[in-house]
Amino acid sequence: MGAAGEPGAHQEPGGAASDVDVDRTTASVIYEAGNTQTTFAWGRNAPTHGKATDVLLLESAARLTPSHTVFARAEQAEKNELFAEGDPRAEEIFRVAKLSLGYVYDLPRDGHYKIGFGGLVSRYRIPAELRDVYGNPTSFMVFARVRIR
Repeated sequence: MGAAGEPGAHQEPGGAASDVDVDRTTASVIYEAGNTQTTFAWGRNAPTHGKATDVLLLESAARLTPSHTVFARAEQAEKNELFAEGDPRAEEIFRVAKLSLGYVYDLPRDGHYKIGFGGLVSRYRIPAELRDVYGNPTSFMVFARVRIR
């Protein structure tokens, strides 16, 4: 089991002339047992102007066999950057969420490389007042990866 936390400061794009700085704080806990690993993380952006926003993340992966891994990730975020400046909703905070489920197949290991192929599906939860702009999205992804050992 491991845990981490980190406070920090970040200046938003716009360089020295920007009047918005953000204090960022993060904390996470990782638990590993056998062939599973789970991470819980929290983060907060606290701008010098405006309200603070939080994000929560929970993800877990289970290696069923040396070649088969399943994983899931749930995240919830408060977002206030979904609309351009000038839109009446520009500074409004919306709570959005995403749930992803996936699978990876790793080819038998050969030398210092491990090659895997996988896919995932993600479903989003957005407030009703955002559906006219963002719809009710679901996304899919396929991928290949190479791990150097």
